[in-house]
Amino acid sequence: MFGFFSNPFNEEADDKATELTNYANVEVRPPDLVRGPCSFMNLATNKNCARCGLALPTPSRTPIVGGNWKCNPPSVTALTKLVDNINKCDTSACEVYVCPSPVHVPLVVGKFTNDAVVCPQNCSVTGCGAYTGETSVEQLQLLGVSWVLLGHSERRELYGETDALLAKKLACCLKRGQKVVYAIGEKKDERESGRTREVLVSQLTPIKHMLFPKTVVIAYEPVWAIGTGLVATPAMAQETHKEIREWIAENVSEYCAATIRIQYGGSANAKNAPDLSAQPDIDGFLVGGASLKPEFADIVSAISVAKQSETLSV
Repeated sequence: MFGFFSNPFNEEADDKATELTNYANVEVRPPDLVRGPCSFMNLATNKNCARCGLALPTPSRTPIVGGNWKCNPPSVTALTKLVDNINKCDTSACEVYVCPSPVHVPLVVGKFTNDAVVCPQNCSVTGCGAYTGETSVEQLQLLGVSWVLLGHSERRELYGETDALLAKKLACCLKRGQKVVYAIGEKKDERESGRTREVLVSQLTPIKHMLFPKTVVIAYEPVWAIGTGLVATPAMAQETHKEIREWIAENVSEYCAATIRIQYGGSANAKNAPDLSAQPDIDGFLVGGASLKPEFADIVSAISVAKQSETLSV
């Protein structure tokens, strides 16, 4: 298991940095494995278990909704109301995670009563050591936190996080067994010039060998729709989600494309959630402003109902 840097100036730390860089740059993705009825691990391309001969499970995707509180709320006392909003969510048919500001993470851990989990908004690539202002995966895990959000457009745009750096961060998280919500998205001028697919592919290509459906969730967030009140129409969102899934099928594997979850983010709210939830390739939402309001529970309900009906109709 990959260890963290205890001293940034020794040879061991240099070796670990090289290992992380190599992992982030690996070209070949390990094969997808599926547990058969008898617990034997099979290649996902198999239709029946190689040991017992019974049919392998049909690929499925549990809906997932996240609330990104960003740098809110200003006071600790306001956390109680936000936590109450999350605890009112029915998580029986939908996974829920919450992204508090860094200073609030330890105050929120353990406060959810419905299986919702804490997912910090960022983590470092360097681990523990002489890294002022950083938070390591190891520190998060000692708090009982098993998720982290990477690649949000505000981290990319305001703090200069590049695709190469984010690939290293993802590698660091996966090496430590951390689950990741990985955000991608295009700007307004990029969409208007017809470059949406090109931009998304450029963001996904450095991590294509690390797209493990059990540990990575993709959050597609058109930058032009974040915090602007603008939202992609259901047809626009579905078209882009479908293109992402098709690219994964062609460049990673069909099994990965069928099972990895892709969320929509960008001014999602209780009003537009039902129509967006009805789209076959939208598996949930990464919610910004609406996650600070009671309507967050309605968003969770919308995707839960839509995907349950979708399952029942198959």
